[in-house]
Amino acid sequence: MSFVILRSVVLPAVFLLAVVYCFSLTIYRMYFSPIAKFPGTKLAAITHWYQKYFDLVAKRHGGQFLWEIKRMHEKYGPVVRITPDELHIDDPEYWYEVYCNNSSTRPIDKQEKLRYRFGVPDAIFSTPDGEQHRSRRQAMAGFFSKQRLRTSQDRVNQLIERVSHRISTEYAGSDRVLDLGDMFSCLAVDIVTELCFRRCTNCTEAPDFKAPLVGVTANTLWISHWNAYFRFLQAWIDWLPVNVVATLLPLVKPVLDLRVSIKQQVGEILSDMNKSSFGPKETRGTDHATIFDDILASNLPTHELSFDRLTQEAFALTSAGMETVKSTMVMGIFHCLEQPAVLARLKAELTDSIPVPNTIPSWVELEKLPYLTAVINESLRLGFGSVQRSPRINRLHALQYKQWVIPPGTAVGMDSYHMHTNPHIFPDPFVFRPERWLHDPKGPDGRRPLTNYLTTFGAGSRICIAMHLAYMELFVTLATVLRRHEFQLFETDRSDVEFALEMLAPMPRWGSRGVRVKVDR
Repeated sequence: MSFVILRSVVLPAVFLLAVVYCFSLTIYRMYFSPIAKFPGTKLAAITHWYQKYFDLVAKRHGGQFLWEIKRMHEKYGPVVRITPDELHIDDPEYWYEVYCNNSSTRPIDKQEKLRYRFGVPDAIFSTPDGEQHRSRRQAMAGFFSKQRLRTSQDRVNQLIERVSHRISTEYAGSDRVLDLGDMFSCLAVDIVTELCFRRCTNCTEAPDFKAPLVGVTANTLWISHWNAYFRFLQAWIDWLPVNVVATLLPLVKPVLDLRVSIKQQVGEILSDMNKSSFGPKETRGTDHATIFDDILASNLPTHELSFDRLTQEAFALTSAGMETVKSTMVMGIFHCLEQPAVLARLKAELTDSIPVPNTIPSWVELEKLPYLTAVINESLRLGFGSVQRSPRINRLHALQYKQWVIPPGTAVGMDSYHMHTNPHIFPDPFVFRPERWLHDPKGPDGRRPLTNYLTTFGAGSRICIAMHLAYMELFVTLATVLRRHEFQLFETDRSDVEFALEMLAPMPRWGSRGVRVKVDR
């Protein structure tokens, strides 16, 4: 009897309610949503599954929504509705309106639904609330200041010397193939862990630079790409035993291993510190400090200093500190090797500035080299950094874009791909041309520096907190490696660096083996 009632009454009623709900939601999103008036593909306005298709399924591997957004802009104009609750703007002059500074009178938030995609919901990168983000960032900002980082260059130099020595002794003059992505990933991780935690992971000592942590970034990006739409995946990963997750999802195992390693390191660091109070420590502000010295000495409340939250910050710094630096150096060296004139000009400048190749100049001195700076800027431009939009929400105030009034609380996004490939800002945008950055170039208005349109590290109050560290790594590493060594590309072409898959970070074509070289000297 009960089964008959279930089949004849309950199930049809549930189905009818589901149909009514979906129909009502569709009508609301199309006609009554605060952003219903904005142009765009109707299906994108109705359902998030439109974005999911391009991100997860299109062209077999997904990662294609960015190009669908570009198509929408070409059809509908500079402002489009790309999901039921998000707008996208393609106008370089509006970047600093969206990615502005946060204040008590103008709190700038991120979308709550993106908080859990990396499995570190309480790290500053994931923090949605503007006020909470500001307090968490202030606790760490001093550690990554230019002044503090300059005192740490000797430690960076030691790691770069290790890599350079291995290039000379293990690869130079041999037939061994060197994967630049693996090498620079190892170096980036070692620099972050040495400077931030004073516990270097020594990935640069791994045979062939194949350290287990090197694969973590790609795996983390893949996991986070799916977590953005299916949050239960992260919940399962956190809940299930590690050995079970590793069996079911082998790609996740390196990420889990990294988390375990970081937890152990954070525990050891905290146990070594004087935890009797959270006041200033003797090491704070010195070359012996860790990032935790600054955090624990800050004005953050006690609940913000928990072991779990500090572990999340450490994981975020370790994984995020790898990809942009690695991809930028790989991009720069590839294009230098592909364009002999660029390489010759850069080497001439480096030879003139570094007459004795065994010495490593200071970061301050290297920043004064115009062509090295131009090569790095152009590498950052075509490397893009994080290409996936990171929408901002102006909680209290409406935004005015041309004739459009964007209601308060609306998620509005832009991205570095649209910025860096805009032909009005960067003519021939897909051509690697360092000369465009020489002689203090300006933007289209003739007033703003061209660097205003270089948005690799974001902008405003949520600009990448480790941006200066990334620049130090780029200047010192590229200057040292290109001054001392001679490379030639090995079975590598443009498809191994060109942006083809949007997995938060830009990825080349599926199946690419990366940029590989042989070393002549």
